[in-house]
Amino acid sequence: MDAILIFIDGTICDTRHRHHLFGTSHFYSESQILKDLPTSDSVKCLKELSQKYKIIYIGARPNCYKDITKKWINETGFPDGNVYLSENQSDRLKIAKKLKEQYNIIAGIGDRWDDNEMHLEIGCISIILKEFEGDWNTVRKYLLKQ
Repeated sequence: MDAILIFIDGTICDTRHRHHLFGTSHFYSESQILKDLPTSDSVKCLKELSQKYKIIYIGARPNCYKDITKKWINETGFPDGNVYLSENQSDRLKIAKKLKEQYNIIAGIGDRWDDNEMHLEIGCISIILKEFEGDWNTVRKYLLKQ
């Protein structure tokens, strides 16, 4: 099955309202995460992508926040998809390589250079969007041919 790997923070999730809390226990609190806003046009674009591809979410968060991350994804209207989290880049790469064994990962969408490195490592198209302000029409151009 063809799949798209979607990074969470900065790509589809605007976390800027809680950046002042980084390093405290409140940064990842449920109440703070549920205040995060989807980045502009990301929900609509991912719904369009989900008609053609399996959506897989991956993020640089501690894995213990998987349930609240899933809740945020659902409550903000993103399409269903599996969620994989790890704070460590090398662990995220291991996750991506394992996913590559299960799915034909067509592309990865992220907002950071290490996201790009992961996409290249697993051999898929790499689309890097501007953090918090990605142009989702670029995604449509390459993945939906619009």
